[in-house]
Amino acid sequence: MYNINKKLLPKEIIKEIEKDNEIITVFVFGSYIHNKKYSRDIDLCIVLDKKYSNLEMSRKKIKYASLFSRKFDVSLFQQLPMYIRIRVLKEGKILFCKDEDKLYGLAFSTIKEFEYYKKIYYTYLKSIEK
Repeated sequence: MYNINKKLLPKEIIKEIEKDNEIITVFVFGSYIHNKKYSRDIDLCIVLDKKYSNLEMSRKKIKYASLFSRKFDVSLFQQLPMYIRIRVLKEGKILFCKDEDKLYGLAFSTIKEFEYYKKIYYTYLKSIEK
């Protein structure tokens, strides 16, 4: 189990995350990872233990977005586009993880799903590059 980076997240939020049984992992990703000095906000990605209905996930996102200050941009992994999920897994840093086995399982299934999608995605990127 990874522990939360207590310098990055406020105590109240740490307590909420720890008692929420649906959250298995929290990543920090995006510009904050690459260049803290020039980052306007901190992108956080909350990974849930399974896929819930869009309504339930949206409620969860709103709940956590309202807890964080404006300097945090909160996303739910299961609601992100596939290419962003891959970036979170590749570049993100784990702040907190309750269940590594579930995280690895989710990462594996996401990468497997991306394999079906990536040819179309890269073809699209090449077409708009011109």
